[in-house]
Amino acid sequence: QKDPDYLKLWLDNFVSSYEQFLDVDFEKLPTRVDDVPPGISLLPDNILQVLRIQLLQCVQKMADGLEEQQQALSILLVKFFIILCRNLSNVEEIGTCSYINHIITMTTLYIQQLKSKKKEKELADQTSIEEFVIHALAFCESLYDPYRNWRHRISGRILSTVEKSRQKYKPASLTVEFVPFFYQCFQESEHLKESLKCCLLHLFGAIVAGGQRNALQAISPATMEVLMRVLADCDSWEDRHPEEVGRKVELTLKCLTEVVHILLTSSSDQRQVETNTILENYFKLLNSDHSALPNQRRSRQWESRFIALQIKMLNTITAMLDCTDRPVLQAIFLNSNCFEHLIRLLQNCK
Repeated sequence: QKDPDYLKLWLDNFVSSYEQFLDVDFEKLPTRVDDVPPGISLLPDNILQVLRIQLLQCVQKMADGLEEQQQALSILLVKFFIILCRNLSNVEEIGTCSYINHIITMTTLYIQQLKSKKKEKELADQTSIEEFVIHALAFCESLYDPYRNWRHRISGRILSTVEKSRQKYKPASLTVEFVPFFYQCFQESEHLKESLKCCLLHLFGAIVAGGQRNALQAISPATMEVLMRVLADCDSWEDRHPEEVGRKVELTLKCLTEVVHILLTSSSDQRQVETNTILENYFKLLNSDHSALPNQRRSRQWESRFIALQIKMLNTITAMLDCTDRPVLQAIFLNSNCFEHLIRLLQNCK
């Protein structure tokens, strides 16, 4: 604590020793590693308290801008916490500490900077800021989806109920900061990289797939508004990389599928949002009348992309209905005037 250089050296060595646990790429299944990082009890005395103070100091200095050394330290701290959480017995304790809220505070400020139109001029080095954000989101995943259920899901491997029941350790309780953080990240986000938006969507999916309690906290009117807005955000598609935009749409649809399945297994007093409300907004978007758009926004390319979105949305309905309580969900779809919407869609295609 009295020697910051020694602390940084210790952290450097620790992170280097367990670097194989830093699976921060949401698109990849976690690497299988035989050993695990140490339990908290095996760490030096008071180390977590010392690191909390260091992290708090970084947060307090954020407003004035972190110096290069402090920026490097903050990334190192997040890497340390990710590694620590890969020993799943540490997740609960790490989750109850204030680290996550400090890290979300820093990530919010960094994302605000990355959303700025003047970011190229103002930020000498965006790389380290983006690196922090990506690692911060991966740390959240480590807390809230310790078994990486979401990564398995998007890779096409569906975990059975039995497999999930064998998951010994529970995810940490979701911080109340998450929903406002997620919502804020997507506000006025046209200058935020699509790849970072994909990471945010991956994190939302991970929270929903990680455990029902956290999922029901994360599935709120605000987060559903974000997901629908991401799908509806066709206005500036032509300015962006189509592959990344396409991936963003796919992830959003996978998130919505996961949301519908979670809501189906919950009771009405647990839910903040009803499935029929989500479906109502979903069909409304599916049947959007793009002929009402101004001509300059209605290019042939735009129309073909919107049709591609509609096809993906229709395919997602099939994915949503692929669940254990299918008859119940079918009834909800029928009550949401599913057929009327689909008939209108066919009529609009003429």
